[in-house]
Amino acid sequence: MFTKPKYYGTPEYTAVCERLKEVAKKGGPPIGYDVIFEVMKLRPGNHAAKEAGQMLGEISGQMHSEGKPMLSALVVNQQEGMPGPGFFELATLLEKLPRGADSQEKETFWKKELRAIYSTTW
Repeated sequence: MFTKPKYYGTPEYTAVCERLKEVAKKGGPPIGYDVIFEVMKLRPGNHAAKEAGQMLGEISGQMHSEGKPMLSALVVNQQEGMPGPGFFELATLLEKLPRGADSQEKETFWKKELRAIYSTTW
């Protein structure tokens, strides 16, 4: 894993991972961070955002180690309609996205990752 595990192996980890896999299997649109907060039983705020980011990083790191796409691509900021900066930072650490990628390269990468998620058997 690329992030220090805090949630891996916990019931919360399993619940969030399963929720993301459900979205992936249905081929539905990405979900908002509020859904992750709800599954993790967090109230919106900076603490919740940090904890959700930690969880999503752990899940995507684990999926990457299994040769699968980053499931956290399914979680977007409702106002921007794209994942937060942590998603792209992790993608860079995983060497899936080049350092210094511009906004167009990030969006292209994200859309490619979504297609990979929807075509993966979960």
